[in-house]
Amino acid sequence: MTPAIIVHGGAWRIPPEEHEGHQAGCYRAARAGYEILAAGGSAQAAVEAAVTILEDDPTFDAGIGSHLNQAGVVQLDAGMMDGATLQVGAVAAIERIQNPIQVARRLLDSPHNMFAGPGATEWAIRAGFTPVDPATFIVPREQQRYEYHLRAGPPDLTGDFNRPSDTVGAVAMDRSGNLVAGTSTGGTLFKPAGRVGDSPLPGCGYYADNQSAAVSATGHGEAIIRVQLAHTAALLAASLAGEAPAQGLWLAPAEAAIRILGERVNGRGGLIMIDPAGRVGFAHNTPHLARAYMIEGMAEPVVGI
Repeated sequence: MTPAIIVHGGAWRIPPEEHEGHQAGCYRAARAGYEILAAGGSAQAAVEAAVTILEDDPTFDAGIGSHLNQAGVVQLDAGMMDGATLQVGAVAAIERIQNPIQVARRLLDSPHNMFAGPGATEWAIRAGFTPVDPATFIVPREQQRYEYHLRAGPPDLTGDFNRPSDTVGAVAMDRSGNLVAGTSTGGTLFKPAGRVGDSPLPGCGYYADNQSAAVSATGHGEAIIRVQLAHTAALLAASLAGEAPAQGLWLAPAEAAIRILGERVNGRGGLIMIDPAGRVGFAHNTPHLARAYMIEGMAEPVVGI
């Protein structure tokens, strides 16, 4: 099979001065993931590597650079799913672990699917992950946003294109034809402590099935959950497969899923996907979706916003 990867770095009205950083981060992530695939590596390894790069980039709301919650703490969510086995690994409201996507991948090889809160942190430490100083995650931009909302109160999280939504994700297909999806986030701006959105929930923030598609979503998590956006997109890919081009870009199922998000629950967001033939797709109903993809034959990733 032809290897392919696509990554995203959030869907919202990304300010012009931030376009370069968003695209550069997505470029680096897509290229690193593709190099693994081109060398014969697994889709799991490619997704983990790509999302780790995005978690370590303070541009995005994932890992370093994540939003602080109302208690002034960074709590992180991440999930990964394997399309061959339908195995899921996820963590919710984990603290002090720099790369929760790595914990999610480790969980794929465990008898468990998801850990949350202090239990997630404890499991990660027992599994060999080294906790970091909570201050590691906090960047000046997010400290300023936190202090503003302490004075002004919580933001309106519904239907706002301007609200930062920099959740990250990646989907990949390796040479064996296996599909994998992964998503990671710091959650919504000034969220209540313990709030969990779509990102760690299979079928919502991510989904992978070798019989339909691999999908990663970003946007207003509560709306994404209501329509199970990632699973919906995968089902649409399967149902529309007869209309698909032989290769390359195929946007129809992604666009159809995003229409459902907007029409059924007035949700805002975006998604990326790859189907079993290696066709890459994306769609969004926000002004921007930071993204990059690379498939065999390309000299470098195609980047967009």
